[in-house]
Amino acid sequence: MKSLFLLGTALAVSTPAFGQDAATDAAPVDPSIVVTANREPTPITQVGQSISVITRDQIDRVQAVSAVDVLARVPGVSVAQAGGFGQPASVFIRGADNAQSLVLIDGVRINDPGDVGGGFDFGNLTIGQFDRVEVLRGSSGVLWGSRAIGGVINFITARPTEQWTARAQAEYGWRDQKQVSASAAGLVGPVGLTLGGNWLKGDGFSAFDENLGGKERDGYESKSANARASVDLAQGLSADIGGFYTKANYDYDNTGADALNVGMKRDAQGYANVRYTGLDGRLNARVGYGLTDNRRISDDAVFGPYITNGRTQRFEGQASFTPIEAASLLIGAETEKQKFNDNFGSRDSTNIDSVFGNLTVRPLTGLTLNGGVRYDDNSDFGHKTTFAANGAWVIGQGVDAPVLRASYGEGFKAPSLYQLYTNAGFRALDPETSTSWDAGVDQPFAQGMGHFTVTYFDRKTKNLIDYDLTQFNYYNVGRARAKGLEIGMQVVNWEGFDVNLAYTYLDAKNEDTGKQLARRPKSNMYASIDKAWAVGLKLGADLRVGGGRYDDAANTQYVDGNLVVGARAAFAVTPKIEVYGRVDNVFDEHYEVVRLYGTPGRSAYAGVRVKL
Repeated sequence: MKSLFLLGTALAVSTPAFGQDAATDAAPVDPSIVVTANREPTPITQVGQSISVITRDQIDRVQAVSAVDVLARVPGVSVAQAGGFGQPASVFIRGADNAQSLVLIDGVRINDPGDVGGGFDFGNLTIGQFDRVEVLRGSSGVLWGSRAIGGVINFITARPTEQWTARAQAEYGWRDQKQVSASAAGLVGPVGLTLGGNWLKGDGFSAFDENLGGKERDGYESKSANARASVDLAQGLSADIGGFYTKANYDYDNTGADALNVGMKRDAQGYANVRYTGLDGRLNARVGYGLTDNRRISDDAVFGPYITNGRTQRFEGQASFTPIEAASLLIGAETEKQKFNDNFGSRDSTNIDSVFGNLTVRPLTGLTLNGGVRYDDNSDFGHKTTFAANGAWVIGQGVDAPVLRASYGEGFKAPSLYQLYTNAGFRALDPETSTSWDAGVDQPFAQGMGHFTVTYFDRKTKNLIDYDLTQFNYYNVGRARAKGLEIGMQVVNWEGFDVNLAYTYLDAKNEDTGKQLARRPKSNMYASIDKAWAVGLKLGADLRVGGGRYDDAANTQYVDGNLVVGARAAFAVTPKIEVYGRVDNVFDEHYEVVRLYGTPGRSAYAGVRVKL
């Protein structure tokens, strides 16, 4: 009855109106407009939280293949992958656990209830079909719910315009890696269509570090497809429906030894929305439904398969109203049901119902203030109210005016179904809670083509859930804290140059023991420079410096840092056809990110890209 009441409330407040928002509507082409921070299109100068935008041009420029290739270039983000493509990959935002960040595709949640912590495994997600990525750093639980303690990552596909657009590329390289991707967007009569697909296959390398004796290569194959259709039903009224599907088959090893294990990951999502915009765009609303279905198979050559299935259904609605230019109000309600089962008899489900609100005021020219509150009711762990506030202040006029930002956020995350029902009979887990704040400055330069940012952040977590290797179950860490500094610089097309710098200093500790949290490097840096000439030639290079880290909670297994250099080139044969190539790990650095697991050596790739 409670779920029906919340859904009815959502429908009531949402039926009158809603326009563009992060949940699958038109993502703005302009990188200065973001949708993830406030769940609707907002100028980045009015966002008080730290957010990074990666455009399709930037993805093409660095010739990225996987999602982790892109995310590793963002301030405050570090990546740990246990081997090559297809192997488990975790993304840590400001030291938060992988499962503490919400992952979206076109605004639809894709976190897996069958995942260890209810997170998302980035190991097999390719980047070819996406037009844009937004990374929101810091607790965003008030607007995005319980899985957004660390932040939000939103992968966004292209949106149709009156003129059809299309792109395709094919690539071949090291150890027989082949990739083909294509996407198109445009109008067919009154219907806007977006279509895309990606195929990737390669021999790979041994997940068990080849420098320690790994010989058997762990290959992979990934297939994915996306589709979306939207139509205007009446004045201000529209509907859209879409989905994303990906399936990856891969080989994997045991810890510290070659093995003939094979795995499969399959993710499918679908969504539908009805939207309305009225009162000259001042009143907007949406009601929507989302479904995510996940399947994982880890087939051990000796012990046989372990199979998990996760499924999430969501109904949600929200409405925003801007009565005057200086103020706007966003309210919404959501109801979600998760299911999990495995082939060893674990089976259960959980529900969470939520209502939230956010008030935005602009009391002075250049000053934007946001304040929000959320109420969650979890069927297993009761209710929790959380708060958030943030502000942005543009000091002065002009494209080079600095922007001061500050934010405060609270988070609440219940244990995952996997943690509860595969936990060797141990059930006494408490929900994780967090409080975080950050403050920083964004200084534009070079007539607005460049930005330099510095941000300090601090997050405290209670009851962080970790795994005890001696007791073979999950337990709560009483207190954990992650604090540090992010430095970023980005220059886009300034006299032909593109420059990117992302540096993070992170101190992430278990405050009960004083130990560093596992797999979080204290320092992490990415830097790149690209130059384009009028004749169509582009040259670029990048440098990745990963700091050392402990691979275990007891801080007994240390993994040294690394320094990896890459180089690339591209040439426009015609205005629509470009050939390109790159060499990764130019100096063949031998290193690990996860102890005993390998990383790619020197490797070369070449391809062709077509845009219409």
